[in-house]
Amino acid sequence: MQRFKLFRHLVLFIAIVVISGCVPQKAVRPPDPYNPIKVVAVLPLINNTNSVDGPQFVRKQLSERLPKYHYQVQPLKDVDIVLRDQMGVTLGSQLEMTTPQELGKVVRADALIYGTLMDFNTKITGFQNLKEVRAKFKMVNTKTGAVIWENGIGVRNEVKSGAVGDVMSTVDAIKQMTQQEEVPWVKIESRQEKDVGTALVGSLLEKVITQAVGAPLALEVGQALDIVLDGYYQQQGGLYGGPPPIPYGRPIPAGPVPQK
Repeated sequence: MQRFKLFRHLVLFIAIVVISGCVPQKAVRPPDPYNPIKVVAVLPLINNTNSVDGPQFVRKQLSERLPKYHYQVQPLKDVDIVLRDQMGVTLGSQLEMTTPQELGKVVRADALIYGTLMDFNTKITGFQNLKEVRAKFKMVNTKTGAVIWENGIGVRNEVKSGAVGDVMSTVDAIKQMTQQEEVPWVKIESRQEKDVGTALVGSLLEKVITQAVGAPLALEVGQALDIVLDGYYQQQGGLYGGPPPIPYGRPIPAGPVPQK
């Protein structure tokens, strides 16, 4: 029974990751013909984490979402080549050496999206297994240097087991309430498992699979980006169901390019 439960969770998780990567992104709101920003470039993220793969994965997922907001997105590979060859920039932390106006000319974009990956963690103890992604972004006009839009969020998904897991979860909640964060956290899901072993093995398998398919913390990254771009999040109970959504920050403005 326990093996079947683990297998079921694993199959469900793989299906969600695969489907989320294959389903075409549909437009979420009408285009704005008065928006002068047509072409955008997503710049390398500043990485404040210990993850090597996380920043590029988040950046790629963000660039793939922008067309549904009616923007033309410069290919990441092309952006990286011109930044490296013409400006000597290979890391997000080096972008401060130049200006949005200079960057806009070389990447040929009306606006740039800067980003910082602040947290990208998987914490597995069996009693409490946490997956955390926190990032912030801003869109900057390449003609004026003005910030057009900015937003950021941290998302946590939790699987806990037994009384110890409940205590650890409560301690984390108290910390979250008492800390003043520039970019706050939202707990998207908290799930209880009766058995410590089931919670531990399930979380370890999930971590191995996401790393193997090149999609680390895929669900959490998707949740964070949806909240940042759409400007709302679901209360605990899941991103795609449960209580009414809560406004969060400012949604990204719609671009002028109609979806084909």
